[in-house]
Amino acid sequence: MADPIIELRNVTMRFAIERRHYGFKNIVLHLAQYIKDRSNRKWFTALDNINLTINRGERIGLVGHNGCGKTTLLSVIGGVYRRFDGELNVRGRIAMMLALGAGFSHELSGRENIMLNGVLQGKTCQEMEALMDDIIAFADIGDFIDSPMYQYSSGMKARLGFGVATAIRPEILLVDEVMAVGDASFAAKCEKRINGLLAEGTTLILVSHSMNDIRKYCQRVIRIDHGKIIADGPTAEILK
Repeated sequence: MADPIIELRNVTMRFAIERRHYGFKNIVLHLAQYIKDRSNRKWFTALDNINLTINRGERIGLVGHNGCGKTTLLSVIGGVYRRFDGELNVRGRIAMMLALGAGFSHELSGRENIMLNGVLQGKTCQEMEALMDDIIAFADIGDFIDSPMYQYSSGMKARLGFGVATAIRPEILLVDEVMAVGDASFAAKCEKRINGLLAEGTTLILVSHSMNDIRKYCQRVIRIDHGKIIADGPTAEILK
């Protein structure tokens, strides 16, 4: 029996395309151009009347060309964008990996960021303390765990971000091109961690240009083109 965990009804997301005039002085100096730009504002439709139901435990791959709306769709589902037309219903705790390292404070240490991110994901301080050793072991960044984030390489941020997002055991995991980050050893650890979550029934939505990753993790593929869903079906059928 179907158990919807994510439902989108007629979801449309548009962004204004405009030239920015920053600061009061700049606006005054370019007032005529500012008024003209505001009155002739152009819009880009990133998502165009999306209707989609994802059931609990499904493994979904999102494919399409760059700029087609894949990441915007993940961001709407994850609550990054809250202003859009249509209706969204999400029935589960979400962990997002849209950009590993996003959401970290660069002035805080890795250990402090683990605590901060966990609390923002709805965990208590006590729960994050219990998960701390597992996350640090997964990240495997040595003494840097107590160094400020601005000293981290992109790979170190990726390790820590992935460790935090997957350690909280989300009901819904949103992943955007994360498997392309890091070395072979890190990729193997990511695969093992994701497979563990999937075995526990986590719902996965994966954006990737790697068809190998889509085949490996996804049972169903949704193809997006210019903000519209143009194909939705079994992985083998859509990818061929």
